[in-house]
Amino acid sequence: PTSPPAEQPATPTASQPPPTAPSEPTQTAQASQQPQLPVTTQPENTEVAINVPKPAVPPAKAVDETAQHASWVRDFSGGDCFYASLAPDNASAIEGFATTVQPFERMLNDFRSRFHVEPDISVRLIEQPQCEVTNFLRFIDRNRVESPQLVLDRTSVPDGAPISGTLVTHGGLVSNVMLIDHRGIAFNLDDRIVAQADKATFNIPIGLGAADKAAGKALPQIMLVITGPKDIQAAMFSRPTPVSELLPKILEEIGSDGSRFSASAKYFRLGG
Repeated sequence: PTSPPAEQPATPTASQPPPTAPSEPTQTAQASQQPQLPVTTQPENTEVAINVPKPAVPPAKAVDETAQHASWVRDFSGGDCFYASLAPDNASAIEGFATTVQPFERMLNDFRSRFHVEPDISVRLIEQPQCEVTNFLRFIDRNRVESPQLVLDRTSVPDGAPISGTLVTHGGLVSNVMLIDHRGIAFNLDDRIVAQADKATFNIPIGLGAADKAAGKALPQIMLVITGPKDIQAAMFSRPTPVSELLPKILEEIGSDGSRFSASAKYFRLGG
């Protein structure tokens, strides 16, 4: 049998000193009790941009004015064989096609009365067989899609010389390119376009027939580009085709497809 453990001796406790009155803090103690601000360091290899210009944003008034002008020009009724559009870089510059200047004279007066601004109007006089182009462009304009940028190097081309220029569209889009001569005949130029990284270029010799050459006058020609998410089957023609037959078929295909297409037309004069 085990015996119960002996009682543990009590642990002595130190006697507490009598309380004393607090003494006045010294200057050093006061200073040490002041809150200290955290120390921060500049991260290494941090570039600080100073005076970075803000992106240029067109004034709201200018944007609204351009939209009003564009809508007004688009809705203007110039009669048969008439098409007009606002230039992309000038809210008061208008470009258009017609067989006579009279509808543009009326447009100038009406625009000036409506907006109190003198518009700069450039009229491209075309031949009657080319008029189907104006109907086509008016229809395509309803889509309100940004047009492809078609730029011709010159607008007066000697007979037998090349017509050259560039075409720029948004990525992922497909373009069909054609020439419409003064007789209203369309020629497919798709295989004459050279695609590059950020644009397409062309340099195509073009000449007049014997009878037109003998007439000795410059004749209107139109380059038409149609751009959209895919090829237009009706625009992939191989033989010269009257534009009065071709463009209605293209419009029918675009309308039934439901995709959004845009177009751009540029004018030049050949021969003379």
